[in-house]
Amino acid sequence: MHSSKLRDSDFQIINGKQIISPAKYFNGFTNTKRLGLLTPNGIEGIGAITLVMAYITAFYNTYRASGNKFFAYPDYYTFQSRVPKATYGMFDIWPDHKSVIVGTDPIDRLNAITDRAINILFVPVNSPTPRNYQPQQKASATRLIDTCYLYSPDGKITNSDFSIRCNLILFNDWIENLFDSIPHGKDAFIKWKSTHDQEQIIEQSFRRITLEKALSLI
Repeated sequence: MHSSKLRDSDFQIINGKQIISPAKYFNGFTNTKRLGLLTPNGIEGIGAITLVMAYITAFYNTYRASGNKFFAYPDYYTFQSRVPKATYGMFDIWPDHKSVIVGTDPIDRLNAITDRAINILFVPVNSPTPRNYQPQQKASATRLIDTCYLYSPDGKITNSDFSIRCNLILFNDWIENLFDSIPHGKDAFIKWKSTHDQEQIIEQSFRRITLEKALSLI
């Protein structure tokens, strides 16, 4: 729950030359929404972390609005295909069972996603491939998933719809913790940090995609 210290003012949502306030972007958001981050190799999800954290902040805002004390974690999940899995607990995807090991078969992956009633799905950029989903699987996905985002492991999507910018110092230690949770993660963190070392601001871009497109990328 340590990320509950973040506030809307920590995020800047940019659509072209227009700046959209998080309050406007997340207008109508409810704390019953369930988010799923597909990150097969464990660490590429770092390329979507600004938007994930904006969603987590929106989740905590619903509790802050009540004015009451609370102890809660969002029903957000990662779906990973490598063992040992990367730990996203510092980003309040916790307890650890919310990071789910799935295979490489798209049918198994979609089952894992719909079994957890995911509404908001993040998928990494990949080559779309026809999938042989079963009719009941597609029906579940259509019923449950209402928002899909395409992200890139490096945080930069071509033809993006919008980007999110925030102070890197907010996440730097959490990012290092994520890399440290996997074998040889220290080297991967050093490589990641070398591309951000001179930056005080982290900015990542995203594209909204259809469910059909997302299903072809799982």
